[in-house]
This record gives sequence, structure tokens and C-alpha cells, in this order.
Amino acid sequence: MNKSRFIFAIAAALVAGGLLAASLRLPLWHMRMEAPQYHDQEALKVVVTPGSLRGDINEIKVLNKYIGVTVPDTLPQTQWLPFALGITAILGVVIAFLPGRSRCIAALSLAAALCAAILVAAGQAQFQMYRIGHDRNRHAALTGIADFTPPLLGNRKLAQFELESRLGLGSFAIASAVALYAAMGFTARKWKAATGRVTNEAFVAPAPHISDYAI
Repeated sequence: MNKSRFIFAIAAALVAGGLLAASLRLPLWHMRMEAPQYHDQEALKVVVTPGSLRGDINEIKVLNKYIGVTVPDTLPQTQWLPFALGITAILGVVIAFLPGRSRCIAALSLAAALCAAILVAAGQAQFQMYRIGHDRNRHAALTGIADFTPPLLGNRKLAQFELESRLGLGSFAIASAVALYAAMGFTARKWKAATGRVTNEAFVAPAPHISDYAI
């Protein structure tokens, strides 16, 4: 039982590490912007990966300057998220070689830390979107548009544009890695509990029988 759970921990760590490595090149988030002059294949797109912001950024900047919006060249999370994902993948493999109790605690902590990192990145993205729609040039050519916040997820209409935001494959790869690290921790915990029961039963002395005292 111990060997099978150890093999599972190694496999889970390797697969989770592979998913995190793949997520570095996969999109975490997409935004699509459609308007009468930008529809179907002509729609403007923004793609965020752990380390980059790309898509039709230049054209969006040109359009947004008329409403006083400044689109950033980079996002704050792209400065640290690739490093965090790489360190997590390495730590996952190291944790797989720890003994049962230590593996349980470390793997669950790693899953929680990865969740926290993604939540921080999402919070930074939401704040950046708020700033994009509120820290505007009040002397722009078009002044009739109220302050706004582009959607982190979902749809929203902004002037003549329909905005659609959704998660990308990279986000699902990271979520799968979190699930694998959590499974590694819980299986180590179950092994510890099962081992404890066997150990306790091994040392239970047999109850005395009345015939033992017979003369």
C-alpha cells in the first residue's frame, strides 16, 4: 500500500508539473470585442498568458484614446506568475519523496499556496481593469461615456462594443495541477490513518479467558 501511494505521488507530481509548464504558454484569459465594424473574424482580441499580454493591443489603444483610456503594455502579474508556477512544479516533485505525514501537509499547503497565487493574480487583473475604465483622460475627444470596468468574466456592452471575457486553457491546466497536489496530500493522509489502525491493532493484547485461571 505504501509503495502504490508513493508511485501515485510521483505520477501526480510529474503530471501536475507538466501542466504548470504547459500553462506558461497557454492563454489564461481571453477577451473578445465585437462592434459593427469589428465582427466575426474581424473582432478584436486580447490574450493573457502567465508572462505576456498580447493580441490586437495596438488597435485597441488607438480606439481607446478617443474615450481617454490608456491600455497598459504589461500586467503586474506577468512579472511574477511564471516564476511562481515554475517553483511550484519543482516543489511538487520534491514533496512527492517526503514520508507520509510530511507529504500530506506539504502537498496540501502547496495546493493552497497555488490557489492563493492565482487569486492574487486575478485580483491584480480586476484592479487593473478598474483603473483602465476609471483613470481616464477627461479631455478626450469623446466625453459622453461613463466610467466603466471591463468584465473579468462574462459579457458587457460598452458603447458600440460587445465585450466577452472567458478563461483559457492555461487556467484549467493550473486548476488541474491544484487538484493533483490536493489528491497527493489526501492519499498520504489516508495511508497514515490506515497505517495507524494496523499498528494499534498489532499491539492489542488478547483478553484473558476464564480457562486461563483454572486449576
